[in-house]
Order: sequence, then structure tokens, then C-alpha cells
Amino acid sequence: MSALNHKIFNITIAGSGNVAWHLSHAFKSKGHTIDRIIARNESTGKKLADEINAQFISDFETSNDSSDVVVLAINDSSLNEVLHKINTDNTIMLHTSGSVGLEFFNGKAGNYGVFYPFQTLTAGVEVDFSSIPICIEASDDKTLSVIRELAETIASHIHILDSAKRRILHLAGIMTNNFINHFIARSFDYLKRNSIETDLLLPLLKETLLKLEKVSAKEAQTGPARRKNPEIIEVHKKMLESEPELKKLYSLISDSIIAYYS
Repeated sequence: MSALNHKIFNITIAGSGNVAWHLSHAFKSKGHTIDRIIARNESTGKKLADEINAQFISDFETSNDSSDVVVLAINDSSLNEVLHKINTDNTIMLHTSGSVGLEFFNGKAGNYGVFYPFQTLTAGVEVDFSSIPICIEASDDKTLSVIRELAETIASHIHILDSAKRRILHLAGIMTNNFINHFIARSFDYLKRNSIETDLLLPLLKETLLKLEKVSAKEAQTGPARRKNPEIIEVHKKMLESEPELKKLYSLISDSIIAYYS
């Protein structure tokens, strides 16, 4: 045990994108050793390796004997190709995907699992990892115990979630984060086209999220669709005649809200 009062892991990170950046910095900040960053992108890979004092390697066909854990923080579409190249002996292999099942590792690795940070992550934009849920799963109880030990060094909210439930959570996350963010982007564009400052929406957005800490989303819903006010909805649709895509979104969501409360 170290002065930090937890085991120090030797970790290899495969990838240099958003998740790789955040996990590398989070692990490093808790005293873990990042042995190497393996990435095809030499620019981002070298930069990340330099930031955390790790070795940079561009060839996935390399030995990982010194690492306790290899974290595959790469695109889902590249997982199979990369796993076949990395030496899986004497190490725990982890992927960080919300949509790829644990069965992906069957016959390809001995000890393996999932380390899924449930948060939107952008390289260079710091987040408080202690507040991020980490969803884990493993090939066996012993490996699960090791993954949990690693997760607890950087986070406070650890959840054991099987592949089926993790996929459901991932889908809900896409609808909650990606879909809402897209609607916000469309709304911002609409304001810009009408020469209105987008900052005017920020206090509303903040209050919308803060309210969810006090009441459920179902209880918090407001607006003309919630009140079943067709006259206002029709006025809004006419205002969006020159914005067909935005009108389509407005109509679809309004219809959904009306049906939800019927």
C-alpha cells in the first residue's frame, strides 16, 4: 500500500481520445503509474503521454507484461482489431464502452471486464471524477474485486451493472445528453438567426437541471404541450414555417409530451 492508502496500479491505456485523456489524468492524479499510451494518432498520443509522463507507442502489437491493467479506451468499431494485437497475458483487459457487452472478450482474454464512466467527456475539459458513476462488470469475482479497487481510487459511485443493463443506461444517456444537446444547439442557432444572444437561455437551462434535484422530470414539465394548449402550439408552428427541421422537432416533442400526460 502507498502513502495514498490504496494499491498503486501499473496501467496501459490504449487510445488517446476523450475517455483515454480523462482516465489517464484521473489515474495519474491518484498516484497510479501509466506505463504507456498506445495510439495510432501520433499527435494526440504523444501529447497525452507527455502530460502524464508515460511512454508513447504507436504499435498495438507490444508487450504489456509490466501492466496490471490494460484499458481499451477506443472506438467500439476498433475494439476487435486492437484486442487481437495486444498481449493479454498476465493482465486484466478492460473496455470502456457502454454498448459493447462483456461477451466481447470471450476466447480473446483470460481476465477481463468493463470500466464504463457514465459521463460526457471532452479531452482538456476537467470533470470531478468523484461525482461520476463508474459502471463495472467482470469475467469472475476475483477480477471484479480488482476492478472495483481500481475504480474506488478515482470515484465514489461504483455500480456493478451487467451488459444488458449497461446498454439500457447507455441508450438513456444518449437520449438525455446527446439528444437534448442537439435540441439546445438547434435552439441556439434559431436565436442567432434572429439576432438574439444565446446567453439568455443559460439561466433557464441551469434551472431546468437544478430543479431535477428537487422534483421528478415528470413533475417538473411545463409549457403549452403540458398544459394541452393547442392554440399556442399552432402559433409556434406558424413561427417555424421557415424552419422546417426545427418545426418537425417541435411538433414531434410536443406530441410526445401531450401523449405522455394523457
